[in-house]
Amino acid sequence: MQDANNRFVELANPHSWLLTVDNLHSQAMVISHAKGQSRLTFVDHRNGTNMSWDGVNRATFLLGGFALENAIKAFLVYENPAWISNGSLARPLRSHSLTVLQGQATTIPFKNRCLWVLRQFEEGIDSWSRYPCALTAAASSYEGHMTAGLWRGYLRLIRAYGNRLTKLLARGWHGPHGFYGSWRFEGEFLSITS
Repeated sequence: MQDANNRFVELANPHSWLLTVDNLHSQAMVISHAKGQSRLTFVDHRNGTNMSWDGVNRATFLLGGFALENAIKAFLVYENPAWISNGSLARPLRSHSLTVLQGQATTIPFKNRCLWVLRQFEEGIDSWSRYPCALTAAASSYEGHMTAGLWRGYLRLIRAYGNRLTKLLARGWHGPHGFYGSWRFEGEFLSITS
């Protein structure tokens, strides 16, 4: 059992979360460059209205939202090593609510700023960017729009998160079950810090 717990800490340490952030963010960036190549339009024949979205909108929201979620969880694991002890994630890490997760982190940058970015991505994660609908009609909404301002806000947050995490991890981290790690970041390894 101890070997499994040790392996779990190796998989769930803050550096592993950061690598996942970088991967998700890199894919969001690739997809965002395809913006403008396709368009989805919903025509409501009942009232004669139209709603349009860029074809990459949903995927960009989903990947960006999960990148933000994983970054916030990296901070939480860094601050609360016991949350990955005994071979499982603690209950606070099982949420997808970006605002709730961010509210628990103390070392995260922009603690009280850019919450609007987290709220908009959170709405997508909870419903339309991951599924065609939410759990109920009342919680379901149409797809949100990735505006230029929202994308700039996302980039600002993800870069700040990446830069802070690399600094924290370079100082070292003491995890559960005797784990210790210290990581160096050189060159252009992480897309989230550039």
